[in-house]
Amino acid sequence: MKKRYIITALLVLAGFSKISAQQLPLYSNYYFTPFIYNPSQSGTSGSTELNLLHRRQWTDVQGSPETSALAINGSLNEQKVGWSLYAFRDVTDIVSRTGIYGNYAYHLKLADKTTLSFGLGAGYLNNAIDQSAIRSKEVESIITVTTDNRGNFDLNTGASLKLADFTLGVAIPQLLSPTIEYTQNTDLPINYSLIRHYVINATYDFRFKGQDNILTPIVMIKAAENVPVQLDLGAMFNLKDYGYVGAMYRSDYAVTANIGLNLTQELTLGYSYDFSTNTFASSLGTSHEFMLRYRFGSDKKLDRVINDQKKLKTSQRKLRKEIEEEMDDRMKEKLEDMEKELQKKIDEANEKLEKIPDGGYTPTTGDPSRGTPPNRVADPDNPDPIVNGDPNPVVNRNPTTGQPYDPSTQPQNVQPGSKGYYVVAGVFGSQANAQKLVNKLGGQGMSASYFQDKGNLFHYVYLLKFNTYQQAEAAKNSKMNGSYSGDLWIKIVE
Repeated sequence: MKKRYIITALLVLAGFSKISAQQLPLYSNYYFTPFIYNPSQSGTSGSTELNLLHRRQWTDVQGSPETSALAINGSLNEQKVGWSLYAFRDVTDIVSRTGIYGNYAYHLKLADKTTLSFGLGAGYLNNAIDQSAIRSKEVESIITVTTDNRGNFDLNTGASLKLADFTLGVAIPQLLSPTIEYTQNTDLPINYSLIRHYVINATYDFRFKGQDNILTPIVMIKAAENVPVQLDLGAMFNLKDYGYVGAMYRSDYAVTANIGLNLTQELTLGYSYDFSTNTFASSLGTSHEFMLRYRFGSDKKLDRVINDQKKLKTSQRKLRKEIEEEMDDRMKEKLEDMEKELQKKIDEANEKLEKIPDGGYTPTTGDPSRGTPPNRVADPDNPDPIVNGDPNPVVNRNPTTGQPYDPSTQPQNVQPGSKGYYVVAGVFGSQANAQKLVNKLGGQGMSASYFQDKGNLFHYVYLLKFNTYQQAEAAKNSKMNGSYSGDLWIKIVE
């Protein structure tokens, strides 16, 4: 009887090592490998990913559980089919468990943002006892078995529903619940049964800044016959460009902290630390888990479109900047050429103003029939300048009535640069040149002023300002009632 108790204790130890999570291997980073528990969630990440996991539990306990796993998953046929491979080795003291599974998932798109998935996983489980590691002060109490490892075929199944950013999954690991039978050297069989489990998980993605930052609350419930239900409550904050942080509470077991760093766009290093909360927390020690994840590239159509859009936007910004720089250079060259051309015309006009044309009027006669020049000329013998023989110093007259324009249109009564239609006699890049023309016109008896356009920084010398374009056009076409011989323009200020 005593011998039976010893071998039974050894076998129970395998189940005891997972007392919080039943017989399923325990992980703290299953957010990134949901297909381990539910095969229907294979190929949902949008890329082909390879995950390496290593977990050391209860470091202060000799022979405490230690788990290593390798998992890879991806999708085919535009993500309609998901696949994954999962292998693990779980060692607790002298008892070890090795398994390998292949999972298949079919994702049925019910609507634009609704997908129903079904999954099936098949694998092989091998349970072994390292009899060479058994130590006892009472040698006669040690009993061996004729076969120290046994293997069994296993099935997992699951289904999940995705509604926009919400996902709900249900799975049944160890569906066949096979019995492992060991035979000791006395031909007395000893059985160890793998029990059927039930797993429910739910997540919801809160998205910030588009697709870049995602906060995901997590709920998982694991149950099995005659085993306490385990409840996981947590959240993971995934920063696409940097990594992730997370936290989780596991009922009657521990509080877990997660952190990960994106070493490159494809490679992520993760770490989890468990703070035990059960009765034996002070004696068990700490638990650590490391994860290395490599992303081979996106095979999700949406991700490819998003990446292509980002590349296109980057190219567009670069091209737009180059075009703007080139346009600025050309505009500067064009403005310089225009300023030179305008200055040339102004200089030519100024030269004409300084000359009295042949056959023109003389101040003494003032006969308009002899081709009176359109410029007002000061009579050296008369301090009061006249224009076309008119001693009235106000020469800006309405061509229709022959009377002086309304005083509000005269430069001395206009707020320079205010809204309206200006009759312009010259345009200058230099303020000094604009003032020079104003002085020159003033010396010829004409009222003039100037203002600077804040848009192009040119200085405009004007003779009149009107409230309507028609009035300004009439004044321009009449050459200021014949009192101005140079070119005139209309400057519109809005």
